[in-house]
Amino acid sequence: MESVAIQSPTTLSFTIACDERCAMVHKFSSLVKWWDRQNVFTFVDRDSRNPTAQRLVRDLDGSPWSLLLIDEDGERWSGPEAIPMILKHLPFGKLAAVLYILPGTMWITRQFYLFASRNRRLLTQQNA
Repeated sequence: MESVAIQSPTTLSFTIACDERCAMVHKFSSLVKWWDRQNVFTFVDRDSRNPTAQRLVRDLDGSPWSLLLIDEDGERWSGPEAIPMILKHLPFGKLAAVLYILPGTMWITRQFYLFASRNRRLLTQQNA
């Protein structure tokens, strides 16, 4: 009798570089880390001595966005374009990512992301 090899589906892996000095990005990354039960995402630490991590942090610093997502093939998404890619790889995130196929949703996301980026201090101020 011939044995058949059963292949398990390949698991994807992504690297996230984000500027966690921003309170909004820090909260978002904390949520992603909490929901990432399958360890799909690896976060790049700003203080890492790893040359690849340092390069990604430099790329992030040179970007107008505070979020950079890289897949295992090297494809990159920045800022608002990264959000649906992150969502669809989280439990229950597929439902949220489906909203991105609706016309105009990405435009709204970009506008909100730009507003949030420009007004971080105002949006994250804690009332004393």
